[in-house]
Amino acid sequence: MDKQFFWGVIAGAFIVLVAYLIPVILQIKRTAKAAEDFLLTTQASLNPLLKRLQDTVEKTNQVADNLNESISNIQHLTKAVGETGAIIDNVNRLIGQTFTLISGAMSGFGVGIKTALSVLAQGLIKKGG
Repeated sequence: MDKQFFWGVIAGAFIVLVAYLIPVILQIKRTAKAAEDFLLTTQASLNPLLKRLQDTVEKTNQVADNLNESISNIQHLTKAVGETGAIIDNVNRLIGQTFTLISGAMSGFGVGIKTALSVLAQGLIKKGG
């Protein structure tokens, strides 16, 4: 009778264990299904977002490339403007020097004519007087 009681206790424990494990296994199955559904929904939501993010990164890279090209063009333009400014400065100095030279020559020419006229006038005054 001890063996029968022992097997009865084991059978009862097994029935209680099975009765407890069935709801646990069903809950684990429902949890796994919910996790799978969540992952599918998340994947469906993330795929378009990741595609748009990739497009945004590509457009940002294109803008950066265009910006680098524009900066290079501006650097060339700035260099050309600087060189043009230097040329204009040189031309301005040359014109200033030329006008100074011409002004000096004209002053000398004017003084020469004034002196010549003065000498002629004095000669005419001495002759006529």
